[in-house]
Amino acid sequence: MPDYVIPNLKNACRLLTYLATVSKGLSVSELAHELEVPRTTVLRIVKTLVGENFLREENGCYSLGGGLAALGMKASGSLDVRTAARPLLEKLTEKTNETSHLALWDDGRALIAEVADCPHPLSAASKPGTRAYVHASATGKILLAYRFMDTLATVWKKPDRVRLTSKTVTRLDGLEKQLEKALKNGYAMDNEEYHEGVRCLAAPVFDSAGEVCAAMGITASCARFTRKRVPDVAKAVKNAARELSSVLGGTGV
Repeated sequence: MPDYVIPNLKNACRLLTYLATVSKGLSVSELAHELEVPRTTVLRIVKTLVGENFLREENGCYSLGGGLAALGMKASGSLDVRTAARPLLEKLTEKTNETSHLALWDDGRALIAEVADCPHPLSAASKPGTRAYVHASATGKILLAYRFMDTLATVWKKPDRVRLTSKTVTRLDGLEKQLEKALKNGYAMDNEEYHEGVRCLAAPVFDSAGEVCAAMGITASCARFTRKRVPDVAKAVKNAARELSSVLGGTGV
C-alpha cells in the first residue's frame, strides 16, 4: 500500500497538538527542540499557520490562534445542536411572543441556524442561513465575548467593521466595552445597531466541554421590546440557553 502521509502536514498537526498542552507561547527553536523537527521546517510551518490564523505570533513566540477556535465552534454547530434547539426556540418564542433564533460561528460571522417565528414576524428578522455581522448582532457579540475576547483584533477584521445604522459600534475599544458588559451580564444586546427600530438580546449556549458552541436570542421591534422588558426577556433567553446547554451536557450562565 502506498504511504499517503504528508510529513510536514503531520508535523503541523503535532505542533498544534503540543501547543494546546502548554500555557504560553513558544519560539521556533523551542518548538523544534520539543518536536525534534528541523528549525527551518518549524519556521515554515508556523509562518503558514499564522497566515491561516491557526497560530498567532507575539514577540517571536507562537500560540494557538482564533482560527482554531472558529473551527471548533463550527464543528460544535452540528445537526444535533440545531435539532436540540428547535423545541426550545419554539418555547422561547411562545414565552416572549417574539421571534427567536440560534446562531453558530461561521468564519467571522454569526450563522443563523434555526429560527422560530412569532405571530408577528419582522421583515428585518434573519432567516436560517443568514450570516450576520458579529459586531452589530446580539448573538454575534456573545460568540465574540465568550470565545474570542483575547484575539478580538485578529478575529474581527477591519473589512467587517461596517456601520449598518447610526448606532453601530465600529471601533475596537467600543466593541470591547460591549463584550465586557455581555460577559458580566450573561447576555448581549443589539440596540438598533443592525436595523433601525429593531432590538435583539442573546445568551450563550455551552457544550459538554464547557465551551460556548452557539448563541440563542430573540429579535423584536423596539415598540414591543421596550427597555422595560429587558430584565424579563433576558431571564427568559438565559433560561432557554441554559436549558439547551444542559441538553448538550453543559451548564450555562
